[in-house]
Parts: sequence; structure tokens; C-alpha cells
Amino acid sequence: MEFYQTNGGKKFFEVQLPKLIRALEDMTEALNRKQAPVVLPAEVGDDFLRELYYGNADIGINCMTDIGDSNEKLKEITCLQDVLREKLSDEQWELFEACSCKMAGYTSSESCRMFQHGFRLAVNLIVAGLGVPGEVDG
Repeated sequence: MEFYQTNGGKKFFEVQLPKLIRALEDMTEALNRKQAPVVLPAEVGDDFLRELYYGNADIGINCMTDIGDSNEKLKEITCLQDVLREKLSDEQWELFEACSCKMAGYTSSESCRMFQHGFRLAVNLIVAGLGVPGEVDG
């Protein structure tokens, strides 16, 4: 008895094989179908990556700082706070804490703003990397 004569063989040739062929045809059709490009609210010139590489691209921020080891900086701040607490009166200490809270809030909002600028830059880099300069779909 040959495979095509068995129940499993009949099922394979009459049901499973046609389903497999249809699935492959559907995949081929989907791969051959021209996809609409993704349009993001980002404007990137043809030379954006080159200008970024040479440091000429405007990325929205102008800070180049070295933050160093944050643990060491935190230890330094804590030591300074201890010294201040010993030297300040209660009223002066309250004023210092109020000022510190305002500065922390400002720093937090500024960090958030810088993150948004960085994210926008990353999206522009992706868009620039995906695009082919001069290619226009028609």
C-alpha cells in the first residue's frame, strides 16, 4: 500500500497540502504587495546623518557635560548637607530645604525635556537611516 492510499495520506494530499499551498501563495502575495511608507512628523534632510557625524546638525540641545560617577557626587552632596545643617539655624535650614526642593523639581522637569529632545533625535535618525536619498514613490 502506498502513502497516498492510506487515511493519513489521503488527508495530507486532499486537505493539508492544499492548505499549505494556499498559505504559501498568501505569503508570496503579501510579500510582493507594495506597502505604504510610514509617515512620521519628522523632517530630515538628505544630508542629516553626514551633518550629525561632523557635529553640524542641530539636535535641539546645547549641553555637553560629563556627569561623572553619580554615587560619588551623591556622597559629596550628603556631606555638604551635613555640614550645612550643623552651621545653619532652623529658619535658615528650612529656607535651604525649600530652595533644594525647587531646584530638584526644576532638574526633574529639565531632565524630562531633554529626554523628549533625545527621543525626537532618535526618531529622526531612524527616519534618516530608513530613507533612500532622492527616491520618490510615484
